[in-house]
Amino acid sequence: MQYLRKGTPIRFETKNTKPTTHYIWRTRRDGRVRSSHAEREGQIFSWDDPPEGGHPGEDYGCRCTADPYLPEASESMEIALRGVSGGGAVWSSTDFVRHYYHGDGRGVTVRETGHLSAIVDEYMAQVEKRLKDQIATEARDKSTGSFTYPFGRPYNMTSVVFSIEDTVIGGKFSGSVEEQHGVLNAEGSFDFYLKDEFSDPADIGVEVIDQGETIFENIHRPLDNYLRGRTGLPPRGPQRLEIQTGEPYSITDDWSGTLRGQIYLDPARSAYG
Repeated sequence: MQYLRKGTPIRFETKNTKPTTHYIWRTRRDGRVRSSHAEREGQIFSWDDPPEGGHPGEDYGCRCTADPYLPEASESMEIALRGVSGGGAVWSSTDFVRHYYHGDGRGVTVRETGHLSAIVDEYMAQVEKRLKDQIATEARDKSTGSFTYPFGRPYNMTSVVFSIEDTVIGGKFSGSVEEQHGVLNAEGSFDFYLKDEFSDPADIGVEVIDQGETIFENIHRPLDNYLRGRTGLPPRGPQRLEIQTGEPYSITDDWSGTLRGQIYLDPARSAYG
């Protein structure tokens, strides 16, 4: 609080009572306004960087006021992916099982199986909005400067590729943010990864022909025959067929992406975070 003359207080707003980071300098626009303050009419100032003499109302006898500065910005956060296209012929579930028995444990990439694009599309459909919100929150916490954000968790992809179940997909965002008049400009890059292992072909429930029988039948007939014998029924076919053992193998891949966005610093005004 300042005093224009004895007993007549002039009230002014301070940063602590303002909902914005910046303000517009307003004068009374009359002959009593000092020339240095008249020059500031309509200019934008930051509460963190006061001009010479202080904010409106802080200099002795100043009758100027601070209007909240609420910039109108078109919020947007765009993610562009790289390194997703390309790959071999699309594997069937049988191909995944065949590699288990004949691949000697050699790991494969998802793009090698021809499924990377479909997996990434499904992943982004589930996480894109959440990723943008999380990065927006991190950007607000930083306000200005560099920051990173790691992420990752299991995702069930059996609806896309039956042989890829609870696969871990994650990555790291590395970027920077700059605040200008209550608006954050953020940009950076993603490094995504996928990690899985194919280790139990019987669990996928597909038929693999082996001497006229299926793996599923080979595994379950002994139990079925035991139950039939307990009830006096004859067994069905041979008691057990020889099943070739296989080697578990890794399923991995990686790709990248970029993000560029403009969001409000105030989360109450923002569609993100």
